[in-house]
Amino acid sequence: MTNHRMWKKAIFAAAGGGLLLAMLWDVSVQVNEGIAVLRIEQSLQQITSSSAGMVHSNPHAYISSSADAYNQLLDLDTTGLRVLLQRLETSPDNGLREWIMAEAGSSLLGEANPVETWESGKDWLRQYKMKAE
Repeated sequence: MTNHRMWKKAIFAAAGGGLLLAMLWDVSVQVNEGIAVLRIEQSLQQITSSSAGMVHSNPHAYISSSADAYNQLLDLDTTGLRVLLQRLETSPDNGLREWIMAEAGSSLLGEANPVETWESGKDWLRQYKMKAE
């Protein structure tokens, strides 16, 4: 048994388990979301500042020229989707960043994505929220 596992078992036993376990779980979720926020911001910055993408007005050109950064968005899975939706909703803008967030959200949802056509990131989010309810 690793030291980490032994440490967690000792804390669980010492605290009677329930409350401390819930607190540890909450901290773990917050850390994962914090990591997701950082990765999303780094990836979006890399994608939107791509010099190869700037030659075109098509957002797909930005994604294609920064495929590794876009794939990092997709690697974040459900935590990434939740954070992307939050960031898209709170963004005051409706430009390239928001379009890329919507595209990543759409890709993360896969066949569960209820939105078929959309014109902007905020449009995708609006339709998604209406159809997901």
